Amino acid sequence: MKKSVKLASIIIIIAIVTAYTVINARKPLKADIIEVKPQTVSQNIKEEGIVEAAQDRPIYSVISGKITNLAVKEGQYVSRGELLAQINTKYLEYQLAQLKAQRKSMEGQQEKSLQEINQQINQQQLAIEEINRKLEKSWENYEKVRSLYEADAVSKTELDDAESAVKQLENELSQQRSRLELLQEQATSEIAVASEDNISRAKVGSSATRQYFQGQIEALDAQIEQLEYQIENSRITAPIDGVVLELDAKPGMVVSPQAPLMKLMATSGYEINAYLLTEDVIYIREGMKVNLIQKRKDQDYKFGGIVRSIAPAAEEKVSALGLVERRVKVTIEPEGKLPELRPGYALDVEFQVLTQQNKLAVPKTCLFPYEDGDALWVIRDGKAQIQKVTKGMETDELVVIEQGLGPGDKVIKNPQLEGLKPGKKVCQNKRR
Repeated sequence: MKKSVKLASIIIIIAIVTAYTVINARKPLKADIIEVKPQTVSQNIKEEGIVEAAQDRPIYSVISGKITNLAVKEGQYVSRGELLAQINTKYLEYQLAQLKAQRKSMEGQQEKSLQEINQQINQQQLAIEEINRKLEKSWENYEKVRSLYEADAVSKTELDDAESAVKQLENELSQQRSRLELLQEQATSEIAVASEDNISRAKVGSSATRQYFQGQIEALDAQIEQLEYQIENSRITAPIDGVVLELDAKPGMVVSPQAPLMKLMATSGYEINAYLLTEDVIYIREGMKVNLIQKRKDQDYKFGGIVRSIAPAAEEKVSALGLVERRVKVTIEPEGKLPELRPGYALDVEFQVLTQQNKLAVPKTCLFPYEDGDALWVIRDGKAQIQKVTKGMETDELVVIEQGLGPGDKVIKNPQLEGLKPGKKVCQNKRR
């Protein structure tokens, strides 16, 4: 009797277990399901960006000298054109006065030289006029002798003597005119043009004398201009509105043009500089829109920016892990309504480097390895099935499915869901 009761109990337990197993096997598995639809998928790169002043000017002196007046202190706000420092120019003023005196002396020497030559020219002109008078009389005498010779009143020798006197005076006149032309070339930019009765003047080019003095005066003018420029720039003023930083100058210090005196940081206008890996920067273009994210305790503040410039060369940077990387500087100009920014603040810069439209994409967590490839759990006719797929572009969260899915297909989000197997009925897990 006891054996019969025990056997019956075992049979009942097996029946209950079997029934429970059958019921559970037929009961749909609850899972989180997504319906695949075409969408735009963007691949982003996120890097840290550092806020810097758009204008950051180092201040130098263009001349050497002692600072007689340092008009600012570190941290002081200054306006454009405001005095920063004054350099002593006494020695420059002495040199300037000396050069101006030399120039005046050179002008006097030029004038004296030209006056002496002009006196010689006047004497030469008088000599030419005297020879012209003698030549005129010599021609008159020659005509008389020739008439007498034709009347057999004088000898041939007397006629030859009269003709010889004319030629001698003509040769002398030619020589004197040549000498006059040479003197005129030395004195002025004019040359003598001779005629039978007078001498006129026409402008041609600079004489050697004038060129010499003009060259000396021009050299002095260049030195004077340089000194005036240095004296003018001894007053160092602010090129922009800004704040004085890194003040190295001190009153009484002797400075040189190579040594920075201070730095001015602009009080308005900022830029964000991010350094991208060389393999990422190839996707970046000037004018590209970016997203800027300022992390806050309550919530992140997002605003826009535009790529203003890309450095022409990479430089070495050490990563947070201590790795030496080759990175390229990318400068971004923020746009729109900006949060409170100060130089040195860190922001996240998000670059959208690649966009594909009308693509079927699923979260990366949906995929699992299968037969040397990748697969998804999909629901067909209410039952779970394994679907092999071909992946495409990937982002931080999504992966594009190039082959294996169609619009409207339903995919199980968790491929490790307990009880999930091919043919298992699956229904949408109700969200609370």
